[in-house]
Amino acid sequence: METTFSSRMGHFCRVLIMALIVFTSVNAKRTIHSNVPLTIKSADFEFNNVNQLIDFRGESIRNNKVALKWKIAETENALTYTVEKSRDGESFTPVQTSGIQVEKGNIFSWTDHYPKATNCYRLKITDSAGLVSYSKTLVVETYKGGDVILVGATPQVNINDIQVDVQLRDLAMINLNITDEKGDIVLQQKEKGKSGVNQFTISGSRDLKPGDYFLKVVVNGSDRLMVHLIKS
Repeated sequence: METTFSSRMGHFCRVLIMALIVFTSVNAKRTIHSNVPLTIKSADFEFNNVNQLIDFRGESIRNNKVALKWKIAETENALTYTVEKSRDGESFTPVQTSGIQVEKGNIFSWTDHYPKATNCYRLKITDSAGLVSYSKTLVVETYKGGDVILVGATPQVNINDIQVDVQLRDLAMINLNITDEKGDIVLQQKEKGKSGVNQFTISGSRDLKPGDYFLKVVVNGSDRLMVHLIKS
């Protein structure tokens, strides 16, 4: 069966993630140290409401592998999945997905045995009638040392708030800040991170007025992620 946001400390990447909800979009741009622009775009056809994608996340597992997990609403439609991967967020390539596992009927997982430092994933989902749709892009960045193991980011599937996952080796304090172009904080969220996977949604980020913003994730006082956001 064919089955299918974040920079390291001091690095900037340019990423464009477009998430459509009630005629509103959130775009995220990153710029890496080489100043080469990267763009991550939504697919032309995002996953429709009939075959609803509820969740799509990644986490680091043993030997620095990345496990992708997704949940689909209950449906009688026979669906097949292809995991697609990209280095630049524009050109996606299908990957071998024979190892997709069914965890609880409508929960699936697949392991990337050869992840890079920065990984862009999306799901291509095909229904029984041959209709193809795509998930929003999930960006996963891995770390080989320090407090942080992994940072993942994507617009939250259902409500379009910005979703940030931080996987830690030990307890940590995490600040999630969204600032405007002047550097003034417009949204601030403080969290206590536990060892393991921490899943956060920045409440109210979907209600930001159109304009330019920056998301900063700070773990134990150290910047771990800086992303340029454009709300349109």
